[in-house]
Amino acid sequence: MSFTLNKYVEPDFNQDFLKNAPDCKWEEAPLDGVAPRHYHALSIYPEYFKIDGNWVLAVESRMDTVPVIKSPTKVEIVEFRNLKKGDKVVVGRTEDASEGIYMYTHGFAQAGASGDTFAFRTGRSRETAFSKDYDELYEIMKYVKSVGEKITWVIGPSLVTDPEAKRAFASLVRKGYVDAILVGDSFASIDMAMDAFDETSERSFDMQKYDLISKIREAGSIKEAVEQGIVKEGGIMHALVKENKDYVLAGSIRDPYTLPDTVDNVYEAQDRMRKHTRKTGMLICLSTVLHTIASGNMTPSYNEFDGEIRPVFIYSIDLQEFSVNKLSDRGTLEVKTMVTNIQDFVNHLNNNL
Repeated sequence: MSFTLNKYVEPDFNQDFLKNAPDCKWEEAPLDGVAPRHYHALSIYPEYFKIDGNWVLAVESRMDTVPVIKSPTKVEIVEFRNLKKGDKVVVGRTEDASEGIYMYTHGFAQAGASGDTFAFRTGRSRETAFSKDYDELYEIMKYVKSVGEKITWVIGPSLVTDPEAKRAFASLVRKGYVDAILVGDSFASIDMAMDAFDETSERSFDMQKYDLISKIREAGSIKEAVEQGIVKEGGIMHALVKENKDYVLAGSIRDPYTLPDTVDNVYEAQDRMRKHTRKTGMLICLSTVLHTIASGNMTPSYNEFDGEIRPVFIYSIDLQEFSVNKLSDRGTLEVKTMVTNIQDFVNHLNNNL
């Protein structure tokens, strides 16, 4: 099949209700991290704000954020906690242009399409046939890579417990289909420990893992440990370092012993993850419910690439229907779900890309 990107079509601003709409109103944030009363909370849909008589699109709109006017031609999307005292926060609770705020849901609608134009489909189950979805996914990934957009992955640690899946994902890294991974500390430590595991040793896997973490901490970073040969070839972290790809390791209150690259402060980890999700062309989430919800909520459903508004493709893959549908339940509508074993999923991708 041949993938064709739906072109974004702007609203007709000559319509009376848009042409005659008032400018949006704003109030200053009273304190750092405090929004004014009646703040306007953003959605995943494209939203326009009328400033000095002109409609301005807020690029990178995402969940749990507010619009801040930076200039007559720019609206910045800011998380509540990142607001600064004096920021010009748009106020108003309507989205029908009556307060200078317009939510637009038909930008990427196909000709003749009906219903919710951002939702791919809902209610996916293990009875769903995914062969067509795989074919479409291959083409989308090829397209995203060909236009220079980023492919970001959110992955649970279960992937690295399967040697074949590890090799397949490392192959995807080398092929250029992985630009960044957003994972927990355990993903990286298990991945590297599996390649260094000595079955003849009397020490358990966990103890050998802690031994390896100590060596990596002594080296100063995962990159240094790879260069010194402490981290063996064959794993995902080794491939990421060698291909100069990015990773964000988020710490957990459950972590007994963390890697030197691990970000222990939850807000700092969130900020580092958001640097990738805000600029990605595709987000693929594999078997990690909380990381998936967090990443999905901070990922725009559309973005501006090379001056063009394009959709951001979001996939959620898990063996449990509950897990894949959870992201949609939380409001991230621009997501396609597949109920399948993630090890099989990664192998299918590697074999067909």
